[in-house]
Parts: sequence; C-alpha cells; structure tokens
Amino acid sequence: MASVYLPRRPRASPLWQIIHHGWDDFQAQYESSYRKAHGPLRTDAIEVVEKFYRCGDLAQGFTRLHCKDCGHEKLLAFTCKTRGYCPSCHQRRSLETADWIAKDITFNVPHRMYVFTIPRVLRAIFRKRRKLLTHLFLQSIEALKLWMQITLGLPHGQIAAIAVVHTFGDYLGFHPHMHILAANGLIDAQNRFHPLDENDSLTPLKEIFRNLFIKTLVDEKLLSRKKADQLLSWKTSGFTLDAGDAPTLPFDRKARQQFAEYMLRAPFSLEKIHWNEKTNQVIYRSKRSWHTKQNFQVFTAAEFIAASVEHIPLKSQQTIRYYGRYSNKRRGWDAKNRIHSPQLTTINVSARKHDSQTSDNILFTLPEPTPKKKHAEKPDWKSLIKRIWGGDPTTCPCCRGKMKNVGTIIRRAEIEFFLKLWGMWEGIISLPPPPDPPFDIETMEPEELPPGWEIPEDHLPPPEEWWHQHDSEQWKNPELPLEDGKVLIVDAEPLPAEEFPVFSIG
Repeated sequence: MASVYLPRRPRASPLWQIIHHGWDDFQAQYESSYRKAHGPLRTDAIEVVEKFYRCGDLAQGFTRLHCKDCGHEKLLAFTCKTRGYCPSCHQRRSLETADWIAKDITFNVPHRMYVFTIPRVLRAIFRKRRKLLTHLFLQSIEALKLWMQITLGLPHGQIAAIAVVHTFGDYLGFHPHMHILAANGLIDAQNRFHPLDENDSLTPLKEIFRNLFIKTLVDEKLLSRKKADQLLSWKTSGFTLDAGDAPTLPFDRKARQQFAEYMLRAPFSLEKIHWNEKTNQVIYRSKRSWHTKQNFQVFTAAEFIAASVEHIPLKSQQTIRYYGRYSNKRRGWDAKNRIHSPQLTTINVSARKHDSQTSDNILFTLPEPTPKKKHAEKPDWKSLIKRIWGGDPTTCPCCRGKMKNVGTIIRRAEIEFFLKLWGMWEGIISLPPPPDPPFDIETMEPEELPPGWEIPEDHLPPPEEWWHQHDSEQWKNPELPLEDGKVLIVDAEPLPAEEFPVFSIG
C-alpha cells in the first residue's frame, strides 16, 4: 500500500483541548459570570469558535494528493478561514496581508511604527461598543498628520499610513490601542518626499493625540466636561506613545513586512499556552507584568475562553485601515491613471534644514508615473503554507515529484473508510442526528428510505377497510427498534375512509 503523509493533529493543540473541555461550561456560566464584564455573547463569536473546533480535522473531510511516480499520498484537511481566533488560519491571513503591504502598498522610503495607548479609565467606553473604536483610528491618524505637517512646515503635505487596532494586552485583558505603520515624512503636491529627522521630539505628538482624543469623547457625549478637565490636569496623562528607536531604511522591505506581521498578529500565541487536563487549568506565559510581578497567569478553561473570545472582531469590523497615499481611494486613482507606487530614486546625504523653502529639505525625490499592474499579486496558498510549515504541500516528500489532486472526500462513510485504512481515524465529533425519512408531499407515502429505515410488511399500517371493521381502541401502535437505539412508531389514529393513513417518526 502506498505510503501516506501524516498531517498535523489539530486536536493535540492546547487551544483545541481548552475548547473541547471548557466550551460547555463557558456557555453555561456566561450569563452569571462573564456577561457583566464582557457584554452579551455574540453569535458571530460562537460561530468562529465552532468553526475553529473543526479546523484542520481530517474527520470533517479532506483533499487527497497523489504522487503518480512513487504512489505516496497526502491528505489536506479543510480549514475554517476565520480571523482573530484560529492560530493557523489567522497566521496565514497575516502573512498574506503583510507580504502584500510590504510589496505592493508601501513606498521604498523610511517607515516607522507608532503605538498609541489610552488611559485605563477610558478603555471601558469601548469594551461593549466596539464601533466606537473608529474614534481611536481617526484621532491617532489626525494627530500624526498634524504633527508631521507642523514639524516639516508642510500644511498640505500628504501622509502615507496603515493603522491596525488591537483590543488585547499581554494576558488577554481588554486594552484597546493603535498601531500605525507610516512613512516617516510627508509627500507634497510635486510628488516629493519630505522626511522627518530621527531626533524630532515625539512629545508634541503625544499631547496632540491626547487633546484631540479627549475633545472627541466630549463632543460625542461619551465623557463629561468635568472628567475631561480632570484628565487634562493629570501630571501623568495615562496616554503613551512608542515609536521605536529609529525608522527603517528606505529599501528595507523585510523590516516593513515584519512590522506589518507584528501589527496583524493574533491576540494570543499557542507557544504561551500550557493546558493541564487534570486540574482543568490554563497557564499562560508572557512578559513579566508590572502589576502582578509575575510572568504567567492562571485561568480555568472557561475563563480563558471568555478572555480570548472577547477579542474576536465583529463580522463587519475593520481592524486595518489605509490612509493618505496608502488609502484605497488614492491607490484606485493611481491604478486608473497607471501610476506605480512611488519608489526612492535619489538620496541627498546632507542634513535636513528646517527652512521648508530650501531644496535641501527634500531628502528623497519620487519618480515620474510608471505603469502599474491592474491587480496586485498576492502569494498563493502553497507559498503561505511553505512559509508557515516549511514545506510545499504539492511536493512529494519521497521522490520530490509533483503531486496531483485526485479527489475531495466529504462523505462520512468515505472519510471513515480512508482514515481507518491509513490508521488515522479519530472519530467524528458531535455528529448530528440522522435525518427523517423522505416523504412524498402529495401522497404522504415514504419514498426510498436510507439504510436502516426499511419497514417490514407486518409493521405497515392496515388498509383503509380496516378502519370500518375494528374499533380504534383495539389498535396498538406498531414499533420498530432501530440500530441506533431509536424506535420507529407508526401513527395509528383512525382517519376517515377518504383520507390516506399517515404515519410519523417518534
């Protein structure tokens, strides 16, 4: 028999084990233990978790890849394709988007990642009203653009930035904050890039963001004027800004891709999770917390599920947005006019002078318009799997030949047959009950029944004449025991002669 590739076992994942052992308890305890803090349990979040529960499970179906040279076979399981929860699918999506950002969206100019955070007292405003996170997007971008325009003396300069919102901290606590990957400068009307100096102070940027954000909350009646004055009077504002040590080099696409991957990462890491089935507890390890003075936190299975499910984004929520020269509208305009993303062509090594009228203020000059591809090329699924798992799924590991798809197996009987044949059968989880036998709508007679539903002749309903010859009280409902423990009961309620006898499944 041909050798068979053994794929990953998703049920061995600590996250799968947590869901398997704690999901029922989590749902039973949610109203009493978690609703007050997290709000109502969203149906879309339940769908994401249930899809993850079957992600990569061969018992749910698979595609067979066969090598005609040596006979080797691989089984590729189906994935859930969700975001924000499944580590495998989220990682594939993150790698795909990060590669696209670094290759097709960003310019070959210095970039910097800015992280904006807000005080703890303001975070609860967004916990149960996620749509309000739009204010965090808008005010952080507005503050960054305003600061750059003031610093460079370019009131009409255009920003080029990508923003991603995070709602999680190191230990899955609710901590909304903003990550922005932005070109480290502005682009003027003549398509010239004006860079910022590495030594420009970030303190004004933090204060601009602080004032804009508090003003927006007051205008939207999410914060009282008295509380706003109190926040503005704090010596330590609670607003923080981190921009790293220095911007990236102009042509360092790998650095931009790493920044994008970090911005798009999942709320938690499988490597940090340790599941103890005996105690039904989760130990989650991360950086040392200044609050607890520990580098780990202990959860019950239900507590960990509640903390992780909270960070699943709404089905329609945008977690990543593009602004300025990176906006969808501007990129669409560039594509319509066949303008390629600007690239760095010349570098003036002289220091930037603060007089915006001098030519030395322009460190990079962007080129003339060049043809752009109509559609950006994204990496295919084989390339992404190769980056995540380290191998091409269509390459035979035995003879290095090309494997071909020989069929998709989705019927349960075939799934069980093939997996038992290859010694990989683990059973199917939560099988739905068998369907009722089909009926003809007009005659109400059963059609061809699936195996196990055949009714012996001595258990069929009596003919119509019987109803006029026997008392209905003498009739006893015939029962047919089935293999799965169910009983088939024939409805025997007397009917008028002009009607057909009807039976149902009990």
